[in-house]
Amino acid sequence: MTKPSEDFVRELLEPIHAFCRSLDAAPPAYSYIPLSSDAERVRVMQSRLYNELRAADLFGMWLKTTPELDVKTMMAESAHEEMTHAGLLSKRIRDLGAEPSDYKPLPAQTAMFNAIEGLADTCERIAGFSLAGETVANYLIQMCLNSPSVPEWIKEPYRRITEDEEGHGSVPQIFLKRYATTEERQELARRAVAMRMVLFREYLASLDRWAMGKAAW
Repeated sequence: MTKPSEDFVRELLEPIHAFCRSLDAAPPAYSYIPLSSDAERVRVMQSRLYNELRAADLFGMWLKTTPELDVKTMMAESAHEEMTHAGLLSKRIRDLGAEPSDYKPLPAQTAMFNAIEGLADTCERIAGFSLAGETVANYLIQMCLNSPSVPEWIKEPYRRITEDEEGHGSVPQIFLKRYATTEERQELARRAVAMRMVLFREYLASLDRWAMGKAAW
């Protein structure tokens, strides 16, 4: 049965918010909080730079197969914004004497983006990528900015990124309310969110192991 749009979006957000809360007790390396050296911090920033670049790739790739003009416009703008963020992180990595591209994506990270790339419907793309991904990423950015243990050189570019994304959090919800109006599309969106949470959790776990030198990934 098709749910009313407001109820449906609230349903989608419940597991995403629960996932975020589950990270509070032990913040992941992705937040920079548990890291103790600049070498570890650069590793995480390189991994997050890769995320920005792959996000731009996905938004650009999806333009041709997105029939909804307002969503297509958002994707085009988002691709440009992701590249701007990539530039900020690249500069900061170079300032620390490291090479931004000297990074091999973690297997779980590759699997996550490959799975997202395979999403074909607009609603599942928005739910699994924009709604779920941006909600978790922004939650962890705020954890980073609020932590006294994270150095200022880390926080500075993320303040810029947060300013760019201010007000964007509601956009995926607006699109889902507008377009996820059939039982089929709502089910696709649910499954996309569930998939993203599973894959995001494994990516964060592997980033913890790799960034802090506990394992190859």
